[in-house]
Amino acid sequence: MTTWLKRKCLGGLIVLFVMPAWAQVFDLSADFSLAKNPNGAWEYGFSATNSLEADQFQLDQKSVMIGPIGFWHPTQGDVPGPGYYPYIAYNSTTDTQVGSKGWAISAGEIAMEASSSGQYSLVRFMAPRAGNYSVNVKFIGIHYGLSTTDVHVLKNGSTVFDADIDGYGGDPAFHKVEGSSPRAEYSGQMQLKANDRLTFAVGYGKNKTNFGDTTGLSVRIVLLNETKSAKCEGPDC
Repeated sequence: MTTWLKRKCLGGLIVLFVMPAWAQVFDLSADFSLAKNPNGAWEYGFSATNSLEADQFQLDQKSVMIGPIGFWHPTQGDVPGPGYYPYIAYNSTTDTQVGSKGWAISAGEIAMEASSSGQYSLVRFMAPRAGNYSVNVKFIGIHYGLSTTDVHVLKNGSTVFDADIDGYGGDPAFHKVEGSSPRAEYSGQMQLKANDRLTFAVGYGKNKTNFGDTTGLSVRIVLLNETKSAKCEGPDC
């Protein structure tokens, strides 16, 4: 590692900006696992109620393969019912796959659906170290019935981005792109402390039903430079 050429003395502390030899990339699709939860910096889960308060997050407990698509569920994943919703799905193949109730999940894509009672489907990222991160997020309606969901990005429970998905914006070979807002994107940079959490949420939308709501998600997070603190002992402190 090489130290950036800038130092600031703040309240008896020297803040050192450290640039890694290469930026560290966290890609939700490339990193996805059906074997581990938590999985490195990622957590797959749901909200205990229809609230996005940080203390409502629960880890998914059950993973299952249904054909070529893998799923995380709260407690069971055999058939829809208690413990099935909200879910997180993943297409590990190199081709677009079709979900059983009419949705197209592209290669490497994550798909999410809330519960009928308004519990959110949630993916969380926990920053492994303090630093400046770039965050790029895409939500896409992928249900042929035209997804109608509310989508969010939160930092430690505080809102960073909110949007509504209304339509289909997925693979056009499987259904035409249509709707008033079939896609929503967030892109930005932010300072994160070690163990800060970014949450990516899909709810059941303004119509308060999860019917036909499957929504795709892609997330790419890059640690651009790392920050460290040390005691200031020089004459300028």
